[in-house]
Amino acid sequence: MKTQRTATDGVLLALALILGFVDSLIPMPIPIAGIKLGLANLVVIFALYRMSPTEAAVISAARVILSGLMFAGMSGIMYSLAGAVLSFTVMQILRSFTDYHVIVVSVCGSIAHILGQLIVAGMLTSMAIVRYYAPILLLSALITGIIIGMLSNILIGRIKLPTDSA
Repeated sequence: MKTQRTATDGVLLALALILGFVDSLIPMPIPIAGIKLGLANLVVIFALYRMSPTEAAVISAARVILSGLMFAGMSGIMYSLAGAVLSFTVMQILRSFTDYHVIVVSVCGSIAHILGQLIVAGMLTSMAIVRYYAPILLLSALITGIIIGMLSNILIGRIKLPTDSA
């Protein structure tokens, strides 16, 4: 059983990395840094609902660090890790202590991710720039959070893991 769980974690991590890369190739209608669909979050939300919180957190953190090392560098890792930690924390709290729908959890996670990145941006740049970008980024987080939440809801109900009991 442990071997199956480890293999499943590895496959989900690889899928999150692939989806993150695909996400970077999709042009956004508003060319502003920080706006993307967040396809890798499909895997994180799926793991959050179908696996242990620890496994989901490891998949999320490993994806951020590995994709940062491959594609973004240290500054990208700082922004993404701040967003991912805050996002995962919010989603885990909502998932654990409430009965919110997957879409609500996704939207709140998406908004928390942007807020985490804006906090880092505020520490590294001027707050004026952050105030200028915040409304646009938060609106995009709302929209992409809804999209990813809807897709996650479908996946959670349809995909069976090898470790699921029969």
